[in-house]
Amino acid sequence: MSEETETSIELQTPTELSDPPSTHTYSSPSILTTASSLAPEEPPLTKEEIDTKPWKYIGYRGYVDFIASENDFYIMRRFAALNTRAALALQDEVVVLEERLERLDRRHCRRVPENDHNGSFREDREERRELLGKIVDALTKYNAFMLQQSELKKFPQAARQDLQSVRNWHFNHGGKDLENGEVDLTCCAISPEEQEYLDRPQDLFSVVPREKAPLRRLLDRSRKFRIASFWRSNEAPSLPIYDQDVITYTSDKRIDRFVAVLIVWIGTVMLLVPMWILQALDKSNHKLGVITAFVVVFLGLVSYATVAKPFETLAATAAYSAVLMVFLQLGSPGAGGTT
Repeated sequence: MSEETETSIELQTPTELSDPPSTHTYSSPSILTTASSLAPEEPPLTKEEIDTKPWKYIGYRGYVDFIASENDFYIMRRFAALNTRAALALQDEVVVLEERLERLDRRHCRRVPENDHNGSFREDREERRELLGKIVDALTKYNAFMLQQSELKKFPQAARQDLQSVRNWHFNHGGKDLENGEVDLTCCAISPEEQEYLDRPQDLFSVVPREKAPLRRLLDRSRKFRIASFWRSNEAPSLPIYDQDVITYTSDKRIDRFVAVLIVWIGTVMLLVPMWILQALDKSNHKLGVITAFVVVFLGLVSYATVAKPFETLAATAAYSAVLMVFLQLGSPGAGGTT
């Protein structure tokens, strides 16, 4: 924080020297440099000072640093309704020009005048050439806008836990009454009116979406899981004093590795357990019931714990069913010369 304070003092130095002799107003930069170097250094800000005036000492500089620290927090509004209205307006503009062109075409197709040439752009009438130029401009703007919208629609809706993390940042940086500890929502790091975009979750999207396995998303819903000490990142950047108690950096690689190991462990259990159960059963109906149950459970796990597509899920389930049927054959009387 001391570096920020020194910078502000340097920026304020010229205002302290605003009344020099008129002959040296713009010709003595060395004077400003000397005065700046002699300016007293402010002591570092305390947490109490920052908490009482977060709008002054944190503001958008602290907010953008927080958002830039994690792609999941880069959440923006889609403005779906406004974009749709703008698209319809651009479309109608093209429609109006199209109707004008159709009227011109019909007029020039009449018997009189006889020499209207409708088969050449070079010999076309000036009125129609100008109209075509307007149509090209309108279509260019319309097509570019629609291509932007088609790309924008591909971005997924912001995840609930990521949105909650951003809201928590605003809550933790509201103006605090040091006497009773209450939070004054009218005295925040970011103006309350400029936080209202977070109140439209259906219109928010993640600018840098990251594909996560459904099992990972399920575990991320638990705050205790997300901030567990064994996920702490060793490469976390140093935090400013106002964020040290409210921000925790975790390692996505560690969490993803844990989820991968968990999925492998579950898969191993799904292979070994039915093998022992089938070996212990005698009746075929019971064995088929066990196979059916494990196939259904496997299908649900693959669908929910991985990012596999539907046909990939069915292919994996079919392979798993084939493995279980092999177990069934191995355990049946007469298989391999055993009973």
